[in-house]
Amino acid sequence: MSMGVIDALQIAEVQFHGVANHERIAIYVHKYCEIGEYCLMLRMPTADGTSVPVKDHMLWFGTGIVNPGDWIFVYTGAGATTILPGQFVAGSVIQPRIISLHWGKDHTIFQNRALSPVLVKIGAVSGLPQAIPAYQGNPGNKQQGLLFN
Repeated sequence: MSMGVIDALQIAEVQFHGVANHERIAIYVHKYCEIGEYCLMLRMPTADGTSVPVKDHMLWFGTGIVNPGDWIFVYTGAGATTILPGQFVAGSVIQPRIISLHWGKDHTIFQNRALSPVLVKIGAVSGLPQAIPAYQGNPGNKQQGLLFN
């Protein structure tokens, strides 16, 4: 399998390992990009020195544009997305931002230091055609086994 290198975003570090409501992944933005093309996953090392994704631990960032110099902090707990202006950088017309996202986990993740985050750039997708919304209940609005007065 051939994979490219992600050069627009860089995981800088995991901060506050195992500390509820503070544990976060710090990501630095090197290049202007659409953040919706990326997701974050967890990986676990294997006995042979490689690593594998951890089942059911993926976060899609959602749509939005990030600029060089922005910082993305992904908190492992629940919370609301916030975007704060950062400090101006000499010689730049773009003011970097601090973008806080939340994974929504009900527990910390990185108290197990063997786990580590990995960025994935989405390159292709396939699926079923989008379904047309339709009523999925019992025809006639009657539920079997229940009596209505």
